[in-house]
Amino acid sequence: MLEKGRLGTRALATLTFMMVVGDMMMIYPSVITSYAKQNAWICALIGVPIGMLLMAMFLKLGKAYPDKNLIAISRSILGFWPGTLVGCFYLYFFVIGASTHTREVGDFMTTQLFQYTPIRVIILLFVIAVSWGVYNGIETMGRSSELLMPVGVVFILVLCFCLVPKIDTSNIKPFMDTDVVSIAQGILVSVIYPVGETIPILMLLPYTSSQEHRNRDLIMAAGLGNLLLASLVTIAILVLGAFLTQHNIYASFILMQKISIGDFFQRIEALMASVWLISTYFKAMVYLYAFTIGIAELFKLKRYVFLILPSSMLVFAFANLVAPGVTFIIITVVPYWVDWDTTVGILLPGILLLIHVIKARVNHIKLRS
Repeated sequence: MLEKGRLGTRALATLTFMMVVGDMMMIYPSVITSYAKQNAWICALIGVPIGMLLMAMFLKLGKAYPDKNLIAISRSILGFWPGTLVGCFYLYFFVIGASTHTREVGDFMTTQLFQYTPIRVIILLFVIAVSWGVYNGIETMGRSSELLMPVGVVFILVLCFCLVPKIDTSNIKPFMDTDVVSIAQGILVSVIYPVGETIPILMLLPYTSSQEHRNRDLIMAAGLGNLLLASLVTIAILVLGAFLTQHNIYASFILMQKISIGDFFQRIEALMASVWLISTYFKAMVYLYAFTIGIAELFKLKRYVFLILPSSMLVFAFANLVAPGVTFIIITVVPYWVDWDTTVGILLPGILLLIHVIKARVNHIKLRS
């Protein structure tokens, strides 16, 4: 086994939750509202049970090959060369995902908090922190997520409760006036962005203790994370309205600026930014870990630690090259990212699971005959 450490069920569930929330905590309300307008909250709620079903599909695929990660699963199902091609496609997705999350951190910090700090400095510091987490191993990643996950949950709940006095129910009217295509796109976004991007979990499952209720806990973690994001979407539309939510990419950050209780409890947006950085950090760390251990699996290496430094340098380079600015990401990257997530998060896992079921049934028929 490439990884000597072992994750417990609780640690894997918290990592799953952090990946679902991840960078979506800040940008999810804007993205889904751009499709479904004031009905985005309905799409977000519909996406919660569908996202749990998608996580169940991931776990069913992983359960069929309990000792293999996603790269090895692809080779076992499709054969060596087709499986290697699919594995390389996933590795490219992992490294670009880690780079994009890193770039999101750089863009946010340099546009909202540290306007005079060079973005490459922010990216470099973030990459160093992410690579250090990967270097310390999967157990450290899991225990750190257990420690920090309650912080994220508490601040999302604080955000929602403190903005209750500013709610205007007229912002969600009229109901269901959006066309069917936009509603369907909103539901797809509510599933594929939060839960579809947790596909690197299949790289962690072989190194997880096979404990009772593991699948249930992971499905519940995905559902809880998606439900919290749906709460953010709902409160954003109720307070800001669909137009302002759609045109503020950092809608959650804007919401935090509106909190003012007794002229005392206010201006806590920096705390919200810290929580977003924590969740995005864990998501980027899992993606980088999945990339390094996937490279080791692809080339049948016995260790992956020496790959962390070149992989981190690759992420740093891609983070600077992936987009010239946040406007490019919003206008050009986001519309096509949905298609990419749909391919790697629904189509390919679904095809792999379908081929596995067909092969298993054919082998069963041969044994009976």
